[in-house]
Amino acid sequence: MKEEKCVGYLVGESFCDRFQFVTTRELAPKRLEYVTIKGIATPEEEVEVLAQVESLRAFSEVLNEDQEYEATNKILGLNYAIPTHLIAEARVLGYLDKNNKIQFPRSVALPGSPVFLASDFLLQRFFGHVKNNSIEIGTLLYRPNVKVTLDPNGLRRHLAIIAQTGAGKSYLAGLLIEKLVKLGATILVFDPNSDYVLLRRTSNLKGFSSIAEMVTIYRIPEIPTRFSEVEIGGIEKFSIKFSELEDEQILEILGIDEKMTNIRNSIEHALQELKKEGRDFTPEDLYEKLSQFTGDINEEEKPIPFENYEIETAKRHQKRTKINEDLVNGARKALKYVRWIKDYPIWGFEDIKLEKILKPSHITVVDLAGLEKNLMDLIVSHLLNEIWMKAKSEGLRYPLFIVLEEAHNFVPNDRESRGKSAKLINTIASEGRKFKIFLIVITQRPYKISSNTLSQCGSQIIMKLTNPNDQNAVKEASEALSESLFRDLPGLNIGEAIIVGNLTRVPVIVKIGNRETAEGGYDIDLEKEFEKARRDALISDEPFIPTEEMESEI
Repeated sequence: MKEEKCVGYLVGESFCDRFQFVTTRELAPKRLEYVTIKGIATPEEEVEVLAQVESLRAFSEVLNEDQEYEATNKILGLNYAIPTHLIAEARVLGYLDKNNKIQFPRSVALPGSPVFLASDFLLQRFFGHVKNNSIEIGTLLYRPNVKVTLDPNGLRRHLAIIAQTGAGKSYLAGLLIEKLVKLGATILVFDPNSDYVLLRRTSNLKGFSSIAEMVTIYRIPEIPTRFSEVEIGGIEKFSIKFSELEDEQILEILGIDEKMTNIRNSIEHALQELKKEGRDFTPEDLYEKLSQFTGDINEEEKPIPFENYEIETAKRHQKRTKINEDLVNGARKALKYVRWIKDYPIWGFEDIKLEKILKPSHITVVDLAGLEKNLMDLIVSHLLNEIWMKAKSEGLRYPLFIVLEEAHNFVPNDRESRGKSAKLINTIASEGRKFKIFLIVITQRPYKISSNTLSQCGSQIIMKLTNPNDQNAVKEASEALSESLFRDLPGLNIGEAIIVGNLTRVPVIVKIGNRETAEGGYDIDLEKEFEKARRDALISDEPFIPTEEMESEI
């Protein structure tokens, strides 16, 4: 085994959970690097105690903060080396016992004890899981040879992926989805920005990925989006059976609140009549039924034959008198609410069959890009409700992971802006693990997401965050996030993440690994776009020729 490298010696006060050591400029480990000291597990057993460097400070007794500029300049002009001190502070993480479990030392190391740079071998034991179904997520920061693997059982308490825009959260989520589906996971992704629609393609978009056959992309037809069906590699059409929605769901879609009594009554009355007819119906049918109440179309528009005039007139009068004035007025106002959704291409006569979603080793991506917020909420609540009812009544054969991208839009902290899906998501966050349903909540605005949902996430993968409100929301939701790691959030680079909670033995900062599949949410290269714009402008622009009127003004 490679000989351990001594990087310093303990000085000053030491504690069970932290210590400081003196080092040199040449030997000093980087901040967040790992070091070890010798500890005692039992009187007969010595162990390697792992610690992480939290800070480095350098000072000189000659050049202290009380030194004036001129005096400092004269001292620096002298031809001798000025003595300096370099002190590192480290936080103790623990040691591995005989069962490979982390224990916290109850003894303290004495001043003068040597401090060693932690070996890759020891770090791999700390941050790797030897199980065959572990999830390889990346490598240790500063240690590219040490793979960080996650315990899949850590997902039993849900997961939150949190980062500001551009930090790489969608890339990370895609990598995690790749790994999970290869382990056999069933995954349902609600995708508001088409970030995950390219999972069937390789990262260079030149071929199909190894998981292509495990991925189904659902999209509402005729909705313009960034990626074509050819680029995606095939899609399935998504539709909702309007006639099977509850009355309250339809009223929510239409944006009709409880105060609009006449409008609500007219729509509920029309729905009752349509259901009595015993057939599937669409928003178009609802529109026609409401129009009948107002006398605007259908038989009111048809001329009455002369020979049946008295009989038909009496029939129509009798039918109209059955509909009271409030209902007629409500129906007339309701028409404008129904009009905007009746031609929407989402409505059909067949829902997604749950057995297509709940297959093992399969990813279902529902592309929500380009939809109104209330229709997004409808789709999410509709599918979640069906899944939840099945899970509670029959049980799910395989664990289901529900990925909520932009989760703060579906389960916001503001109660007044919540849709129907929010209640279901909060319920799943609280009770889902008992029914094999687990959440992967992704957001760049953690302070806007329901604290009930966020606090139920037993693990967090946190990338760069600079907004104080977001930082505080993360701090409140995560018990495992230390003050030191909390201070690191603004300084993380793109592709770096802090992982805390049940996924790892101890909190760890990782460099996220490479994924095989293409990312839909990549940033636009503005430099290349500007070059393209200038090139196109030179080709397409006609030369400027001033008119006679312009020349006369000049």
